[in-house]
Amino acid sequence: MNNTVNKVNVRVGDSVVILAGNYKGKKGKIIAVNPEKNTCKVEGVNIVTKHKKMRKQGEKSELKKMEGSINISNVQIVCSKCGKATRIGHKVENDVKHRVCQKCGNVLDKKFVKAKAKDEEVKEVAEKTATATKKPLQRREVKHVAESTIKKPAAKKAEPTATTAAKTEEK
Repeated sequence: MNNTVNKVNVRVGDSVVILAGNYKGKKGKIIAVNPEKNTCKVEGVNIVTKHKKMRKQGEKSELKKMEGSINISNVQIVCSKCGKATRIGHKVENDVKHRVCQKCGNVLDKKFVKAKAKDEEVKEVAEKTATATKKPLQRREVKHVAESTIKKPAAKKAEPTATTAAKTEEK
């Protein structure tokens, strides 16, 4: 048996459309991917019934409805920008490989988009501080300056509850 794992182009959280079978045309989100079997589970699609038999006294027998697996070849990703089912292309940018929509070129990997936006913000802050000091910053200083000037969310202070307020008034 072949021990290599197939690489799949779909990931948990992707919006997909079903291409074949009883649920053809239905859209849903991927909730699980199994690259070894080349299958995935889509929310609300291929509902199967599992029978659970009573094993101990006090337990009840029940029927559980859950999503069954579908072959990955029967799903296609829906692009968030153009809203169409599309094939997946790959691009390498900043030594990072990411997935893109073949129709509109939109990046499908959310982590990559967030990381790219954060890098651009860091560069902008570093450039502003460099122009303010009128001194070109060294590469190692850019990251330090950017981290110190980016606003971080303040910690929330606990508000006194009615019971603690009553205790302080008694004292």
